[in-house]
Order: sequence, then structure tokens, then C-alpha cells
Amino acid sequence: MKVAIFGRTVYRTSLPKLLEVLRIVEESSSQVYFYEPFFRYITQICPSFSFRGAEFFSSAGELPEDTGLLLSLGGDGTFLSSVPLVVGRKIPVAGINFGRLGFLTTSKVEGISSLLGGNFKIEKRTLLKMNCASMPDGFCPYALNEFTLQRKGPAVLELEIKVDGESIPRYMADGVLIASATGSTAYSMSAGGPIVMPGCKVLIIVPIAPHNLNIRPLVVSDTATIEVGFSTRYEDATLSADNRSFSIPDGEKAVFTASSNDLEIVSPDNGFMEALSSKLYWGADWRNSL
Repeated sequence: MKVAIFGRTVYRTSLPKLLEVLRIVEESSSQVYFYEPFFRYITQICPSFSFRGAEFFSSAGELPEDTGLLLSLGGDGTFLSSVPLVVGRKIPVAGINFGRLGFLTTSKVEGISSLLGGNFKIEKRTLLKMNCASMPDGFCPYALNEFTLQRKGPAVLELEIKVDGESIPRYMADGVLIASATGSTAYSMSAGGPIVMPGCKVLIIVPIAPHNLNIRPLVVSDTATIEVGFSTRYEDATLSADNRSFSIPDGEKAVFTASSNDLEIVSPDNGFMEALSSKLYWGADWRNSL
């Protein structure tokens, strides 16, 4: 099986664990494709590092179409950065956590050999897609967690949102985010959005710090088309796709839908409810320990 290794950085305290994972991969029978910037990073922090037989890639176009698995080594941010590499391709992604939270990166080091042997289940997650006239060339228009439109300067945005052509009330806010079910436990949750089981076919519209007491998050079908327009006293705002962003000028509109391309991820070792309890401490109560 052809295996791709992707990463950005890791905490130095996690370096021994990372090197152990790479040793297991190197000793497997897999044909390995290493993300070249990550390989250079490892050799910088660990000059003695070497890896036999690997080929390298630096972009999605250099990754073989028949890659059987992509290992994302890092935190949830690293996992999100791997998404543009596999959009529209049947390449499952397994996240090995070397970060802090690890809500997306749930595969365990102890299970690496099993993964490399092809012993894993796949979950399909909805990807979001954006259409925006000012999107820079080469910018990936897909997101796994959310798109956000946020103010750049100190003044709030005046937002005009339509769902399938039907307007919802205009409001003033720091911005708005459009989240997937997967992203319901990310920025959306922090902004007061609902927690949604990742298999649900919905989109979530969440205002960011609205200057209205009666504006609340809205859950719509994933077949909906969401159009977002805004005005601001400043020249532009920031439009982000997960952990990537660009500037959008005052008055421009962006359109968001669920993509026809799903993201294939390796089924987590822990269940969704367990992750809520162990990672987000959902329902934690000191009285339960009495």
C-alpha cells in the first residue's frame, strides 16, 4: 500500500513518540511518500533523523492517485491542513495526535501497524464548499470544520444572509460562521452553536458576537445554499476556510454549500460521545467522584 506522511510541526517533547511512529512506518512494507517540508523540519530539529526508501511530495498534484492512506502527524490544525491534499480523491486520512486537544486526530500509535496493513474502517464526513469572486488563485475552496466571515477592524459587520434565497433578519456582529456537523465541536461550539453528531446531514449558521439579544444559531439542511453579504465601515473583512484565510472587500458576497465530495477519515478509536466526555469534559461534575 502507498502511504503518505503529512505534518507541519510537533512539540519537542513529542519527538520521541513521532520518531517511533516513523520507525514503524519505515519498517513496514509500505511505499512511503513524505511531505517534503515536514521531512526538512524533522531533520532540522533532529539532525540524526533518516528515512530509507521514501519519495517526496510538496503538493496535492505530486501525491499518487492510488495512495491508500494519508497519515496526518500533529494536532487538529495539521489534520485540517491535510484536507486540500485529498479533496475529490478516495484517500482516507488517519490523524495521529501530537498536539493538545486531538478531537480529529484520534488514531493511536499502538494501532499504526494495523493501519498500515489496511485494517481500518472509513467514515465519510461532509465537506463545505465556497464560491467567492475575490478568492485568490490556488486557494482551496473547501473546509471540513467551518467557513467564517469576520471583521478586520474595530467596527462590527452588518450581515445579510439568505438560505435558499430566503432572507433571515439582518444583524450586526463580529461575523458569522458556516459549520459542518464535524465542525460543530470546533469554533461553532465556542461561539454558542449546537453540538451535532458528525453523521448528520446539516449545515450550521452561527453568529459571532451579535449585537442583538434575539439572534441565535440556525441549523439547515445540507442541501441548502447559503449566501452571505456584508457591509462595514472599513475596506474589507476576513474570510477563512478552516485554518486558511484571505481578505474579502466590503459589499462582496460569498456562497456556501455542502460539497459533492466527502472526506474519508479513518474511523476514530473512540466514539463521539466518549470524545465529548474525555476531551471536552462534557457533563463533568465533581459530585460524580464522591
